[in-house]
Amino acid sequence: MSYQEAFCNSTTDLQACVSDIDRYDRKRVLMSNFITTDTSNLYQLMNTGHVEQLYRDGIEMTAVTDSPNADNEYNYSSSTDSFQFFLSSSSVNALNSSVFEAGEDWNTLKTKVINEQADHIRSFLNRPIYKRGNANYQGAAARPYDFIVIRCNALLACADLVRSQDPEKADELEERVLGEDGLLVKLKRRDYVMWNETSFRSESGVIREISVNGSTTGYIEDIKMFGPPSTDYDEVRVVISTAGTFSPGTASTVKYDVFTKDDTGLRRHKSVDAEVMNGDYQPLAYGALIRFQAGVYTVNDEWSITFQSDEVQMGTVRSGQIYR
Repeated sequence: MSYQEAFCNSTTDLQACVSDIDRYDRKRVLMSNFITTDTSNLYQLMNTGHVEQLYRDGIEMTAVTDSPNADNEYNYSSSTDSFQFFLSSSSVNALNSSVFEAGEDWNTLKTKVINEQADHIRSFLNRPIYKRGNANYQGAAARPYDFIVIRCNALLACADLVRSQDPEKADELEERVLGEDGLLVKLKRRDYVMWNETSFRSESGVIREISVNGSTTGYIEDIKMFGPPSTDYDEVRVVISTAGTFSPGTASTVKYDVFTKDDTGLRRHKSVDAEVMNGDYQPLAYGALIRFQAGVYTVNDEWSITFQSDEVQMGTVRSGQIYR
């Protein structure tokens, strides 16, 4: 992962926080006081301040490094604090009637601010933020980063973009992230955990469908733990080996296998073989028991149960300051 990689995008994520974010593009209107030069069709505007990108009536003009000599070309000079602008068949009055603005390319500006605020988040949080490249692990949002990190990046970027025009609105946006109960503050004190971090949930087993037949109606209903799992990490796989219908009052014919890791990789060791499903808590792995819901099961229906354990759990610890 690049240290400059942003967590949110520059379009829908920003609009989700501020629907009209596109009007906060930091453009400033320039005074209309053009003068002629010794060159035909070349005009000059003085005392403009730095012009990164010039706009005429909302349209981007073309920056050049030499003297402008084609329509809509301009060249800004920091030494004279002015720019020269070329437009054939025009006049001072015509140019003064147009709206000239100075700013920065909007997409470039948004990308820069988002990247800056992503670095802000890394510095504030002070713990790794890992990317989920595999779509199977990205959850319902199908995004490479946790939603809370995406939303924090978008809110802080919006606050930065809005601040020059509406400081009060910017403060409100920033408060949602960095206030006493802000999202990033809660993440830092571990009220929230990220996808790769150990939590009570990860120690209890996180169930995920791998491949379930469309006609299957049964599912894993519960996992029972009697303490932390006896492994630091594993993706336990539960696979239906014998199909059938499991229902109360009828002897079950449905059987399942359980696969765990070994020294060569994940899903390599069969730790439970052809166990008959009976509706009670039954063997799983690492001291855990599993219970299935009644329903139809198909051969090769497969679920993953991720166990992750650590000496330090994340989820309830809070921090504070003590003053002497």
